[in-house]
Amino acid sequence: VLCNTHKLLHRRGSEMNHYIAAPEKSDKAQLNQQIALAASDHTVKTLLNSCSNLLLVFNEKRQVLCVNRETIESFNLPDDSSIVGRRIGEVFGCIHSTALIGCGFAPWCRSCKINTTIQNCLRDKTTVKENATITINHPKGIHSRCFSIKCMPYQLEGQELGMISLHETTRLRNLETLERYFLSDFSRAVTAIDCKTRMARSSRYEDLPALLRSLEQRALLVESDIRLHRFLLGHEIDNHIRRPSEILLSEVIELAVDGLTESPFVVGKSLEPPDKTADTRIYTDWEILVRILQYMLLNAFEHTDPGCVVKLGITIKGNDDIIFTVWNHRPIIELMRNRIFQRHFSSQRETGRGLGTYAIKLLGEGFLGGQVAFESGEAGTTFSLTLKLK
Repeated sequence: VLCNTHKLLHRRGSEMNHYIAAPEKSDKAQLNQQIALAASDHTVKTLLNSCSNLLLVFNEKRQVLCVNRETIESFNLPDDSSIVGRRIGEVFGCIHSTALIGCGFAPWCRSCKINTTIQNCLRDKTTVKENATITINHPKGIHSRCFSIKCMPYQLEGQELGMISLHETTRLRNLETLERYFLSDFSRAVTAIDCKTRMARSSRYEDLPALLRSLEQRALLVESDIRLHRFLLGHEIDNHIRRPSEILLSEVIELAVDGLTESPFVVGKSLEPPDKTADTRIYTDWEILVRILQYMLLNAFEHTDPGCVVKLGITIKGNDDIIFTVWNHRPIIELMRNRIFQRHFSSQRETGRGLGTYAIKLLGEGFLGGQVAFESGEAGTTFSLTLKLK
């Protein structure tokens, strides 16, 4: 039955392009023979003893044959007996490796850099380097780990094997990403404060209260940014103190849009604002809401062609729900849709990216108790945030 299931899934995987490799694993006798062969090879033993990174040797089915001491110690194991025979995602506890046959066969696996790197290495018989993120189950919840990986082919007595070296870069990637976003967020907030201060200098006395309120709101946003980025370094929602208050919806929109003026992604593009928000009041942690809307808008502008428009919409359903939507004309390619809310995942290759959509989901649901979703197709892409009014 299992053999027939493998064949069925492999055939369907080929038809639907869901799987990146054949699901079959080596039988026990063949696996034991390969394990013994790798363990007795002088070159393999030398590399395992000298490598300071995590190092795993695998066969053509992507099953681990042996690992170095650093790998065993990183999982707090007495030996490698619970690692050999498994695939990389199964070893690390990837949340997507719990499918019927394990690592490599969920829709998410098509965009997994670890799996594609191994496949490219085995297919092209060449060394492949890549940065990868794996999402794992953690005692404190789902957690992302980042690695710099290097995959090398190795032929041993006619058998095609491979070695993968993994150097964890999670802390560095977190710092790079937060530095990029914090500096841009802080710069936009300070610019807004500077503009309002200049306006206050030349304003009439009767206009000062409104300007001072605007200055106060922007100062609170700066302070909120500092608290938010401290939280994101630790990724613990309980450490963030919520402070909801009442605010006009029009003020939220103004604060969110004002924060975009410094972004290079907005140049040559336009924003279509929502209608009829002036008299609506909401009670929420508006500092977080402003930041979410800015991330939604910046994400849309970044993926919008010059001369095109981004649309910000607001729908109020009775007295219960309010829905914020941001639309742009470009669809998200199917390969990326399953990972769109994953931390450190980005369509751009430069460092310091991959926080925007992750933060939208984390803040919108974890902080504000709302619901974040997206739809993408030929008509474009729409991100939505649904919040309770009460």
